[in-house]
Amino acid sequence: MDIKLRTATTEDAKAIHDIYGYYAENTYVTFTEKNPSVEEYAKSIEETLEKYPYIVACDDNGNVIGMAYAGQIRHHDAYRFSVESTIYLSSETPKHSGIGKILYEELERQLKDMGYKYMYGVITDDNYDSIAFHEGLGFEKVGHFTNIGYKFGNWKGIVWYRKLIGEITGM
Repeated sequence: MDIKLRTATTEDAKAIHDIYGYYAENTYVTFTEKNPSVEEYAKSIEETLEKYPYIVACDDNGNVIGMAYAGQIRHHDAYRFSVESTIYLSSETPKHSGIGKILYEELERQLKDMGYKYMYGVITDDNYDSIAFHEGLGFEKVGHFTNIGYKFGNWKGIVWYRKLIGEITGM
């Protein structure tokens, strides 16, 4: 399968809605319990692109099969060089196909070019595939919050992973 990466547009909102909705409604991968509307995704794409990359992966037919984007980690000014990164692939995309790696590496490249220094990933603590994925890309575990989220009648924790993507210098 040939994969094409491109910047997301508001026309991708329905596909992104459907990809993310699977995880929101069926898994602990995200702590979102109700999938936002297509309109909310369209607005989120526009707002994200004002400061950060929002990338989609498309298959041979041009169908969106994954997305990766970054966002503000905290609202305080001093956090401006760090981002929280997010990636989701369609539940139908073959696992370990390399598509996620291609998508995340492009996100990292764009963030680095924009001057960001750290990428953070926030992962459900029993999502071993995502933990291995992040570790394989050079992320290190920097935090663990046990029993922080309650979904589907169960308490779940999260782990924070971090990767240095830019040179740290006195600004």
